[in-house]
Amino acid sequence: MNIAFYRLPYSDVYSRISCEGSPLVLNSYEELDNLSGFVIAPFLISERTPLVLLPFDGIVCENKTVNTVDMRNDACRVLGEEEDRLTYSSDFVKFHDAVAEGRFAKLVLSRSKRVTMEKIPDLEDLFLYFCNTYPRAMVMLFSTELTGTWLVASPEILVESQQPGLCTIALAGTMPFCEGLPQWSEKNKHEQHIVEKYIEETIAPLSDRVIKDGPRSVRAGSLMHLRTDFRFQPSEGVTIGNIVASLHPTPAVCGMPKSEAREFVLRHESNDRRYYSGFAGPLNMDVGTHLFVSLRCMTIEGNCLTVYAGGGIMPDSNARDEWRETEMKMINF
Repeated sequence: MNIAFYRLPYSDVYSRISCEGSPLVLNSYEELDNLSGFVIAPFLISERTPLVLLPFDGIVCENKTVNTVDMRNDACRVLGEEEDRLTYSSDFVKFHDAVAEGRFAKLVLSRSKRVTMEKIPDLEDLFLYFCNTYPRAMVMLFSTELTGTWLVASPEILVESQQPGLCTIALAGTMPFCEGLPQWSEKNKHEQHIVEKYIEETIAPLSDRVIKDGPRSVRAGSLMHLRTDFRFQPSEGVTIGNIVASLHPTPAVCGMPKSEAREFVLRHESNDRRYYSGFAGPLNMDVGTHLFVSLRCMTIEGNCLTVYAGGGIMPDSNARDEWRETEMKMINF
């Protein structure tokens, strides 16, 4: 059975999609044009991590009310923590050196943490728990024969339909949630500016009109980020596939310049991202299109959860603070 659950931000209902047959495997983002269904995209399309679509035709789709579920589990154990920290420190040196040398304006370094539980909860209950934990996020759980099982609670829109056009956002900078006016560091503000500039320059040639709003501080669980919204009307002949191919991966999950940063990440990052920092969501369905970057996510394999997080590496970054940022992002997992 290939299945997906999703709950839009701030919504009190969620959808369950099941597909009896095999999901569609696509070779490029442009092939998404004129299709409907639930999209699951990796950081990089490959034979091992394909671009997958659960088609809209022939699926069972149900809307259900989100109920409170208590999933507290004290029987958790972190595996290989010291080894993970050493690996991250080694990767940080490579990434920071490349940025400090001026080869990149920014690089994003990710890591993962493995946690075992005595008993993995029912998948739908686990999904509901995250719906309640992250009311402002796009929460998704998908499980297919090609991708494995992933749970996502993402604050970052890649592309979303908002009448009369589309929307995307620049999201960067991280700090613990605080009441009142947050004081953002220069590092965080500069990181947000890089992502914002990239989004603006990327969608300008694809759009007839762009409306920019931000940056502003937004809450995501126990954290805060800087966010700038871009609403735009695609130019004639520009498709959703063109837009996705141009935007993904954004500097918020990869770096700048994009192509060179992606190659650097693939060559030097020890973490196997797979579908972390890809994107997922409904495409051309009754609810419209809501594709979100796959952040705050984990895989579920047997009784082992693998949690993923990353952070932007800038010239003034240090390994201790960046490690702490990834730990903050993993705290509710």
